Amino acid sequence: MKHRILLGLAIFASATNCAHAEGVANAVGRVFGSFGAGVGQAATQPLRDSQPQWITIEPRSKEDCLAESHGVINSTYVRCWRGRQELTRFDAAGNRVVISERGIPEW
Repeated sequence: MKHRILLGLAIFASATNCAHAEGVANAVGRVFGSFGAGVGQAATQPLRDSQPQWITIEPRSKEDCLAESHGVINSTYVRCWRGRQELTRFDAAGNRVVISERGIPEW
């Protein structure tokens, strides 16, 4: 009889320890998982920053555009007066690189 009670207590204790160990394992896994996600975000941030994106440059006044084009009506003046969108990215040195340019779409 005593052996059965001791055996029952041993099984109960091992089941409790197992459940506790599983909870600890889950907690440790969550900590390492969130740490890994943070490291992954930090590692891929420069890649995301180097992805090209469209930037809109709003149209400006005729006076501002004439000043920018040194009083001459040329392509610089037209680009300034109409506005534009530029497909840009940043290089490793942090300089902005214009890949492509287009007029502002009328949606």
